[in-house]
Formats: sequence, C-alpha cells, structure tokens
Amino acid sequence: MKLFVIIQPRSFFQGLETLALVCALAVGAQAVTLVENSEARATIVVPAEASATVRVAAQELGAYLERMSHARLPIVQEGMPINGARIDVGLTQAARRQLPTDFGGDERVWLAAGPDGVTICGGGERGSLFGVYRFLETLGCRWLTPEDELVPQRETINVEPFHVDTQPAFAWRLFSTHKTGNERWGQKLGLNGFYAAESAASNGACAFWPRSIHGVHAYHQIIPAKRYFAAHPAWYPLLDGKRMPSTESHNQLCVTAPGLADEFAANVVRAFAEDPGAPMLSISPNDDGGWCECEACLALDKKLCGARATSQGLAKEKPFMGDRVFWFANEVAGRVAQTCPDKKLLVLAYINYAEPPDTVRPGPNVVPFLCHYAPADYSRAINDPASAANAQFNQLLKRWTRLTPDLMIYSYVSKSMWWRLPRPVLHTFAADIKYLHALGVRRYYCQSSLNDWPLDGPLYYVIAKLLWDPAADPEACAREWIAGMFGAAAPAMTEFYDAIETAVRRTGRAYSDNPRTQAAGLFEKASLDRALAALERARQLAGGDATAAQHVAGVAQTFRYGYWMIEGFEQEARFAATGDPACREAAQAAGQKALTFCNVREAADYVKSWKTGAQLGVANSSFGEAEMKGGRRCWNSDETGPGDKANGWATFHVMAADRTKPLLLEMDVWGESQLQTISINTRQKVWIPVRPEQPLSRKPQWDTLRFRIPPESLDHSRALQHIGFGGGDSQIWVAAIRAQDAAGNNKPDGKP
Repeated sequence: MKLFVIIQPRSFFQGLETLALVCALAVGAQAVTLVENSEARATIVVPAEASATVRVAAQELGAYLERMSHARLPIVQEGMPINGARIDVGLTQAARRQLPTDFGGDERVWLAAGPDGVTICGGGERGSLFGVYRFLETLGCRWLTPEDELVPQRETINVEPFHVDTQPAFAWRLFSTHKTGNERWGQKLGLNGFYAAESAASNGACAFWPRSIHGVHAYHQIIPAKRYFAAHPAWYPLLDGKRMPSTESHNQLCVTAPGLADEFAANVVRAFAEDPGAPMLSISPNDDGGWCECEACLALDKKLCGARATSQGLAKEKPFMGDRVFWFANEVAGRVAQTCPDKKLLVLAYINYAEPPDTVRPGPNVVPFLCHYAPADYSRAINDPASAANAQFNQLLKRWTRLTPDLMIYSYVSKSMWWRLPRPVLHTFAADIKYLHALGVRRYYCQSSLNDWPLDGPLYYVIAKLLWDPAADPEACAREWIAGMFGAAAPAMTEFYDAIETAVRRTGRAYSDNPRTQAAGLFEKASLDRALAALERARQLAGGDATAAQHVAGVAQTFRYGYWMIEGFEQEARFAATGDPACREAAQAAGQKALTFCNVREAADYVKSWKTGAQLGVANSSFGEAEMKGGRRCWNSDETGPGDKANGWATFHVMAADRTKPLLLEMDVWGESQLQTISINTRQKVWIPVRPEQPLSRKPQWDTLRFRIPPESLDHSRALQHIGFGGGDSQIWVAAIRAQDAAGNNKPDGKP
C-alpha cells in the first residue's frame, strides 16, 4: 500500500497536520525504519561532491535524529557502502531520478519517503538545508527560540510513505538577526537573511549585507564625510547657503554634483567586490532631512515632479523627494549594473519620499523598500478601513504595487521607539502578511534583531511561519509556540497574551511609535489586570517544571515593567488635564517602580524628567544631567553636550488655565547661553517663537528672562502648554522656570 500527500507550495504547515493524520491511519502501509530500539537502521547519503551547505544539512539531520533516538546514523558520500535504508540529502543521483524535469529554484523543497528510504533535497543548496528542517518538523521537532527546542524522544523512528513538494511564498524573508543563535533559529524556521557574511557558505548563501555598507541608511556610509568633505564639499548638501557634511541621522547629498554618482557607484561596486556573495545592499538616504537646496537640485525637483510638497504620513507638508531619490538611485544603479548586473540595490520609500515618484521609474536592479511607518496604525491591519492612518498607507501601498513588482515591505516588527511596552501586533501583522501576499508582494523585511523573546516570541514565530506559508493559521502557530514554551502553564499564558490584545482592541485607539502621546488611554485597565492575574496562575501551574517557570518569569518581568509604565503615562495624562501635582508624583512613582523590572533607557529618561521637574519647577524632557554654574544647580538643554551638532532641543510644560489671557514665564538662564527665543507648540505641530522682553546679558552671570505669551499663541485645546527651546548644538543652562498669570502671581509646580 502506497500513500502520497502532495503539499502545494503555500500549504506546507497545514499539510504537516494532514500528513501526521494520514500516517497515523495508514495501517498496512510499508514504512521505512530509520532507527529501531535506539539502533541505526539507515545511512545518510550526500552527493559525491557535496557543498558545505549540504554537508551541514546532513550533519543537522544526523544530530537531531540522534537527540531523538540516541542512535547515530552514519553519513557517507554517494557510491560508498550503506547499511539499512538510505536517507538522501541534497541532489544525489538517486534523488535526481525522482525529480520532475522542471524542478528548480534555490529554495524549492522535495521530501519523499518510501519503503527503501527517504529523500530530502532542494532545487538549490538552501532548499536542501531547509528541507532537512521541514522533514524534522514532520517528526515533531519545533524551534521556538534560539535556546528552546522541542525534540521528541523516540527509540524507534518509522516514516510512513509520503511526498512533499513545497517552496516559500515570499522570496525574501529577512530579519536583522546579527547574532549566531538568532541566525540558526531563523534558518530552521526558513528565513533567508540578513545573516553574517561568514556563514553564507554553510547556509546556501542566505542574504547578508556587505561588511562595508550595512543597514538601510547608506549615503553617509558610501560617501563618508570624513573621507570626502574636505576635498569635495560640493557633494554635500547646501543648507542655508552653506555646504554641510552628512551623518547617519542628519543631512543628505547633493545628488546633482558632478562626479558624485561615479564615486558613489564605484564604492558600491567595491563593496560587492569585497563581499561577492552579498546579493544586495542599500543605497538609501540618511535618516531625517537635510536635503540639498542648491539651484541644480531644486531645478531637478522642478523638472521631475514640479517641486511639489507631500503630506503623506506627515504632520505638515514637506518638499517631496521621491523623484530626486529614485532619480539618483537610477544614476547609480545604471553604473553598478555594468559590473554587477545581478546585484539588487535597495532604496527606502520613507517619510517625505514614501510616495512613488511622479515621473521616475525605478531601474531593473532597484528595489523600492516601502516603510510601514508614514503613516501607520499598528492596532489594526493595513487593509482595515476603520483605520484612517492605515487607509492612507494602503492607498500608498497599492500605488507602489501598480508601479513595480519588485516592491519590498519594511515592517516594524520590533519598535524600539515603543519602549518595550506591550505591543499586541501578532494578529495585525499576520493579517498584513496574508494581504501583502494577495497583492503580489514577495519581499518582506522585519526591523527586529530578535532580542525580546519574552515580549515578542509568539510574533517572531508566527511571522516566520507565515512568510513561508501565508495560508497557515496564525492562531494555531501561536498556540503551538505557547504550548512548547510554557508546558502545563500554557492555558494561563494563552489567556495572558489574549488579555493584552483585548486591552487594545476594546479601547479602539490607534498607536504607532510614540508612547508619550499614545500610551495613555490605549490599554483597557481591566484587561491588563487580567493579564497580570494570568501570569500569577501561570507561575503556579508551571510548578516544578523549571524551564516553564523560567519562561513565565521572563515574560512577567517584562510585562510588569510595561504595566507600571502604562500607569505612569496615565498619571501623566491626568496631570496634563488637571495640573494636579499629585498626578505628576504618581507618574514618577509608577515609572520608578517600572524601572525595577526593566531598565529601558527611554523610560529612565522619562522618569528622570519628572524628578528634574520637581527641582527645575516644571515638567520637562531632554535636559542634560544636573551641574553647577555660578553657584547654582542647573541643567543644559543639550543633553549630549557640545560638539556633536545634535540634541540641543529641550521642552517643558506649564499650565495656562485661562487661555484668554497672556501667559507670563520667567526663566533663570546663564547669561552666556545661546537662547534667543522659546517656542510654543500646538497640537498641529506648529511652533510659534516668542522673544524675551530683554535679551541675555552675554555675561557669566544668572539672568532672569521674562516672556509674555499672547493668548493667540497658546494651544487652546489643552491647559498644559508645550514649550521648547534650543536646537542644533546650542548650549543653554537653565536653573529655574516659573509660570505666572497676567497679574504676575506665581503658579508653583505649574498648577493654576
């Protein structure tokens, strides 16, 4: 009796369940025995000239079979004597005779078992490696985290006849792993990069960045200012009439400058020559702005897109740079293609160049890299019409898919700007992957270094599964991960993860990346309390299972941090609404408690701002550490100090209970500081500058500056006014800030 289960490319993991059921019911089918009573009954066979990747695949198969059964199966080259059944790994001659004539593709996987043995091979080396892990999954192996695996124990391993022909649905399935353990986990789940250059020979040439140009923001890497600015200042942007060097987070290039495209392309070619196995690199702009304002660049904008503006995902309009960015990318790509025709050049579609270009079309070796960021609402799926932000992004996405089939999505799987707070995105990201696949998108990049397993472990696992097979059931994948990680505590942990999702679903609030403005009111408190109670039940259910107990404790530590930080944000919102100093004190206490569980830098800065506020007189952020100047304790608006050209902007909040009257401010400022104005911020992101009644003395002494803010400049939508000052590398020392009403009466602690 012969049984065959044909698994089509997009249904492999569902097929595993079918396969297990068929094998269980296959009474009378002639199985092949690989191990019997912990004795080897088969030999692993590799091609006579097996590659390093195929040898690794065979070694991995042998190692896991030994862990399962305590039997060590020999590994031999084809043509050598074998004992018992044979397990062909890679394109042996025996395997080739089974394959259809059209079999190919680097990652296509062929699995077959019959009375005489098992065949595991791929259209390429990577397919053979992935095929080993897919076969081991049919035997019950699971890879949950880099440290946690499920390897069933079986003294006898019989494999019923079956056949699988599968390949991943997404061609590029990329994480930023950067760690050996994470890389190995990714390989076992079928991810194909980004990995280390050193491991390419043993993983079938999975994707990696060239070592000299890595990551996505690349202008500053390819044309570094330290090397070129002195000799070629014209290659750098003209800003306010002056050529300025570029860094990763500041300033772009003058893309019209003579000679720039040639040198840029030469450096790209050089990077590929140093790492010839790298399939791609990014030629994307630096983060943030700083776009060249020279006549040639502005004329280029006028020619290509009418020098129009864009508000896509932005609080206010900015000059649209999409045509300029992709025009320059094509200039570079055409030169690179002459030497490296098979390499792909990635170009972000991001912020004010997120929209497709008006007239420029990306070249054949240019891959647009669309960031789900401007705008984004992570509480709902991309195609959920109830989300205004995602509806806007969905239209943008559709425009890109109509423009090019080579689009890649930049997905914010781990969002560092969310401060490690609970971020329930598993179901929305799962829905997004299915939707993207339906749109024809076949390239998916995850911004995640796979670091926060207690927080995002189910998310990582589900994404990896769905990138291979979008038809897989994300609920079933998540349950599989939770059951494997928490054992007897799995029911309580399932309730925990569900409660967190419910906490956001019930409020219906949108969120993306700014917890200071979005966390308050986002989570239903009752659901968070249920999650906390579920963790306690999980701890009890784990009992004597040390591994499960350790996993529960790891999740609890991260969640308790988030629970108390959320309480801090809620108290901060109450302070903003009422001006009650007790709310500010409660926010600080909640934040300090949160930091006893996890010391997240952004959260620590937040808590410090409330402590500084009690001393400075107002709630504030982005000040440096306390220091002494002129006999007084003070704080510098530049938290990173002089000389770095960045982070010189500080903010503070004061109450204006009656916005029909002027708000008077006093600031004790060191006379030599670089302060000319303060700026009032409205919810429309408009900053209105206000000058002091008298300027600073410019002497080494403490001056008291007085500001009169007229009612029309105040934010009338809220009592708490948001005020900022500084910027760039300015050095401003402040010892105290006091708010007054129009009659000059002090308002201590910002309270009206």
